[in-house]
Amino acid sequence: MTLTQVAKVARREYLARVRNRAFIAMTVMVPVFLGIYLIGMPVLTRSRNRDVRIAVLDAGTGLRALVASRLAAIEQPHVVVIESVDVDAQDTHARDRFSRDTRERTIDGYLLLDAEDEPVHARYFARETGNGQLMRELRLATQAAVLSRLLSNTGVDEHQVRQAQQLELSSVTVSDRGEVAGGFAVALVSTIAMAMLLYIAVLINGQGMATAIVEEKSSRLIEVILGAVTATEFMVGKILGVLGSGLTQLGVWVVVALAIGIVQVPAFAMTDTAGLDFFAVVNARTLFYFAVFFSLGYALYSVLFAVIAVTCTSTEELGQSMMAAVLPMVVAMMVAMSVISNPSTTMTRLLSLVPFFTPLVMMARVNVLMPPLWEVWLSIALLAATTIAASWLAARIFDYALLMTGKRPTLPELMQVIRAGAAS
Repeated sequence: MTLTQVAKVARREYLARVRNRAFIAMTVMVPVFLGIYLIGMPVLTRSRNRDVRIAVLDAGTGLRALVASRLAAIEQPHVVVIESVDVDAQDTHARDRFSRDTRERTIDGYLLLDAEDEPVHARYFARETGNGQLMRELRLATQAAVLSRLLSNTGVDEHQVRQAQQLELSSVTVSDRGEVAGGFAVALVSTIAMAMLLYIAVLINGQGMATAIVEEKSSRLIEVILGAVTATEFMVGKILGVLGSGLTQLGVWVVVALAIGIVQVPAFAMTDTAGLDFFAVVNARTLFYFAVFFSLGYALYSVLFAVIAVTCTSTEELGQSMMAAVLPMVVAMMVAMSVISNPSTTMTRLLSLVPFFTPLVMMARVNVLMPPLWEVWLSIALLAATTIAASWLAARIFDYALLMTGKRPTLPELMQVIRAGAAS
């Protein structure tokens, strides 16, 4: 294998990818859509520009006036109490009028209070019940009214009781390397973000490389290419070119993420992540390990995509076989999510050492609860060794299957090729 020839193939593959319109569009659109989601969703989910019209129905609790006054005090979203009435709990037709008004959009919904449960049973009837902030405010208003009645004439300060009820519990991860605030939130945000970056980058570029290999085979262009380079040089160059384009794409995304974090977009203050320390999510250690796991994982999955592509003779066959390359990463993402709540179990430690799972699972462990350094570097060594071994196997398969057209090699044939390569 000549490094000069490999470099030529890699350079051609890299330039072809980074100049591709789809690559440029994806590189630009991922951060754009992410920014739209982070900034636009809080704006779209707020009800600041519209009053929420609610009726209060009291079926024997005696809390109608108190609840109505609490609801009228809600500012975000702004609640307007259209009507508050007493109804008979036994009369099933008592709320028919309010249900009809809700369907006809005269009101947005109504709150029904009854005494079938202690101290009170509250139900909200509406066309739209998916506004989490509104449901939270309705619950707190009803809770405050019930609490106010329970504490009346007891001498207990109602305000202090409500403050005690709203006490928040923050978490701080303690390890040999110090204390990190944020706990689950930091781990969840960083793990999901990095897992999606790896998944998107590998899926897009790996599938693009696989499709190119199949097209070059089916169009007989590969016969011309193999007149200048060997099958192994072609494979290594392809993978390095795809890896380079993936790292370029990742670099752009990381720079954009850092810029957003430094600028501190004001819209973040309107989300549930307000107060989350950006640099607790993105720091030097996290970026270093992510770069290592991303590069090695990207290379391993690219080899897998290349092997599957070279054994296919048409794009139809490739589409049917692509799940074999995607499935390990999907399973790894599922395992990585469970690591957040179970970072130190024996099963988690073992799965983080499985090379196809290592990039996501060990990265999740690093984010949640830093494992011993020997485990981290053992996983890196196993991942690197597996990538090298997979590349060697892929080279043998490429030598055998790259020029095959019309007939797809069988698994026994590929095993025989690998054994022959190991014996030589």
